Amino acid sequence: MSDLLKSIDARTRLAGTNKLEILLFSLGPDARSGRHETFGINVFKVREVIRTPSITSAPEMSPAVRGMVSLRGALVPVVDLSDYVGISAETPREIMIVTEYNGHTQGFLVESVDTILRLDWAQMRVPPEMLTSQLGGLVTAVTELPDNRLVMLLDVERILAETVKPDDSMLFENISVLGREGLTVLYADDSSIARGQIQRTLDAMGVQGISAINGRAAWDELRRIADHAERTGKPVRDMLQVILTDIEMPEMDGYLLTRNIKSDPRFNGVPVLMHSSLSSISNRHLGLAVGVDEYVPKFEPHRLSESLTRLLLGKDAPPPSESGSAMVTLARATTAPALSLLDSVDARTKLAGSNRMEILLFSLGTHELFGINVFKVREVGDTPDITRTPNMPHGVEGLISLRGNVIPVLSLATVMQLKDAPPGRGASMMVAEYSKRNLGFLVHDVDRIIRVDWEKVRAPDAASGSAHAYISAITELPDGRLVSILDVEQIMSNTFGDSVVGQIDPMEGGEGLNVFFVDDSVVARRKIAEVLDKLAVKHKYAHNGMEAWTRLSGMAAHAQQAGHEVRDELDLILVDAEMPEMDGYVLTRNIKSDRRFDGIPVVMHSSLSSEANHAMGKSVGVDAYVAKFDAEALSHTLRSQLQKHATH
Repeated sequence: MSDLLKSIDARTRLAGTNKLEILLFSLGPDARSGRHETFGINVFKVREVIRTPSITSAPEMSPAVRGMVSLRGALVPVVDLSDYVGISAETPREIMIVTEYNGHTQGFLVESVDTILRLDWAQMRVPPEMLTSQLGGLVTAVTELPDNRLVMLLDVERILAETVKPDDSMLFENISVLGREGLTVLYADDSSIARGQIQRTLDAMGVQGISAINGRAAWDELRRIADHAERTGKPVRDMLQVILTDIEMPEMDGYLLTRNIKSDPRFNGVPVLMHSSLSSISNRHLGLAVGVDEYVPKFEPHRLSESLTRLLLGKDAPPPSESGSAMVTLARATTAPALSLLDSVDARTKLAGSNRMEILLFSLGTHELFGINVFKVREVGDTPDITRTPNMPHGVEGLISLRGNVIPVLSLATVMQLKDAPPGRGASMMVAEYSKRNLGFLVHDVDRIIRVDWEKVRAPDAASGSAHAYISAITELPDGRLVSILDVEQIMSNTFGDSVVGQIDPMEGGEGLNVFFVDDSVVARRKIAEVLDKLAVKHKYAHNGMEAWTRLSGMAAHAQQAGHEVRDELDLILVDAEMPEMDGYVLTRNIKSDRRFDGIPVVMHSSLSSEANHAMGKSVGVDAYVAKFDAEALSHTLRSQLQKHATH
């Protein structure tokens, strides 16, 4: 084992190359599933690998903590990773990996160690965004090995927080409040524990924080901020005062992120603070080489706050003066070819504007029949091998790799709490897409595709006994059976939580503007209202196209009677594309063919993002088309259209 880890410090030459090295190990076969998973840990976090010494049990420890060992005069807690990850291992864990984080040393019990692999950070993909908050940040990255095994990186900080549970409350005491408003720090770290510690430090300082889960996400957010600054004629440093970055992150490490920032003149004057557990001199020098303004070790809140204070208040900073990951192998999905009944979803965009829809019928093993709009379905196949991952939300079976993409898989029967559904995962999986995010739905079986008129698709409260939290509409088959149509947005919101709407500047004079919007999804209506509230614009809404047209016609009639123009009372109409009783295309056609609504822009807001849908929107008179749900894009489009309307 000494040959395996000859010199961890020597490996710091990888820093800045966007590469990492991983020590692979095994926890033995799972007695319940028979699977023999492979795990790994970043070599930078490993101090040594030894035979498991004698362990002394200690009271009031977490169940996964076996006790303490004496290691060169220091007491070290020992965590049984099998217990923590949820593997029922029967083989003894004879090897201990000694790791270090935040100046604390701990041991991880494993069955055996294998070898060290070198990988690109660019190969480490972020887990699906919709899972990040529900996983509690436990999964920091996912990658695929050359032998097609899918590997998931676990957050060592999270493991330690949930097992060893160090008391860190005193770390945040006596941090000085800066007492200056309008200070903002963007920070990037792939560990939810580290992000939480950074935010606690910023809160204690009275500074606003914007978080990113890795270097790529941080760079995307920084470019959005820079683009917004250019549009408003402001320098970026007026909106963002410091950028704080970790080093080791999936997709883009901290060195590459810093290099991008320093090579973009829009970020001139915005200092970069590197915050990492990699403490070797070469790591610090490399940080300085790419332009880092300061380098501070993890995790010392007072030192971090001191560095932030120097950079935020513009004082000269002295010369810069230290998260880890373990992984679990996932099964690679081998889905069967998509069923021929879904030969081409994009080809079906010809239905757009015809007030008709196609529904894929399926069963969850109960007496009920369910449906999903074909536009939402990318493909259908047999249920693949699924790898269970820790801390999954209720109903999420695990993750799969599908043609290079990592997606979560849900059991619809479990999510919808159908008590009479048969046990088991179901034989088929539908891959659905919403807001450019993919996920798998496990179902009992798939039936066929039917074509129906939107006017025959009713809201669930229009039929007794069909109101369900996850049903957006119902329709009736020729044989009298009712079909409950899934609300994909509601399922995703209840399972993974809502996406966060970021900072949106209020519109000047927004209190005098009025927007009417229509969407059949409760989740979408809630998010649209949040964006409009941040714009400081007044708004009203309808639940579907028919209700919207009825209310708009009533507004027009009232304006005529009062001798007013509708455009004097209504500044913009925002419509969804897919709605029961009347879709957004027909609604828009009605609005644009009625002279009473002349001069009022119509914006279409939809998860249907194909070029055909955009073209169809334009053909019926839509003034702008924006995809769901991108709060920044929606707010920018609404702001632009409202400003145009105000000048006419």
